Amino acid sequence: MQPAKTDGRNRSTANACAPSFHSAAESVALRILTQDSPETARLETINEVSFPECERNAISDLFASGRDGNLDMIGIYAGDALAGFFAVRKFRRIRYLAYFAVAPERRSEGIGSAAIRQLKMLYPDCQIVTEFEAPDPVHEIRRRRRDFYIRNGFYETGWYTFYDETEFQIACSEPELDMPVFRLFLAYLNTIISDHIPQPYQPAPVTERKAGKK
Repeated sequence: MQPAKTDGRNRSTANACAPSFHSAAESVALRILTQDSPETARLETINEVSFPECERNAISDLFASGRDGNLDMIGIYAGDALAGFFAVRKFRRIRYLAYFAVAPERRSEGIGSAAIRQLKMLYPDCQIVTEFEAPDPVHEIRRRRRDFYIRNGFYETGWYTFYDETEFQIACSEPELDMPVFRLFLAYLNTIISDHIPQPYQPAPVTERKAGKK
C-alpha cells in the first residue's frame, strides 16, 4: 500500500471535454485521465521525480491495477499545464489516496491545497483516506506533511500502519474513519496488488505502555 506523498476508469480524456472542477482563485482543475491520454508520458515524468524507486509504481502498472474500474487517475492542471496527479482507489464510500504528487517546479504555489479542495468536490459523499509518515523529532518534512493535510481539512484518526520500517498515520476527510469498511477495502486491496498490506492498529496509551514495562 503506497502512502500518499502519499495506485482511470472514465472514458474522458485530458482535454477540454474532460470532467473538470475549477478553482478560480488558483486556476486549478482536476481531470480524469485514461491510459491512452496524451499526458501519460508527463504523468510518468512527475511520478519518477516525485517518489523514490522503492515507493513508486509505473503509471502503466497503476492503470493496469485499476482494470476493475475502481481506480481514478486524476490529472491536476494549473491553467492548461499538467502540474501533478492523484491516484485514487475506490471502494464503497472509501476513496483511498494512494498517490498524490505535484511536479517539483510547481510546488509552493498553492497547487496542492487547491487540488485537495477540488478532490473533495469530486467525491462529496465519500471518505477520502490517506497515509503519511508519522512525525518524529528527527524528520521535519514529516511534520510538514502532516500539517499540510490537517490544514486542508483532514483529521488524524488515531490509527496507524507500519511497513518499510516506517510508521504511518492514517488520516481521513471526516472526523470518524469508517474502520469496518476500511478493513474491507484492505482485504480487497490484497486481491489486486501483490504487496503485503499492513493492518491498522492503535498504539496503546502511554500509561499502559509504562505499566507494561514494570
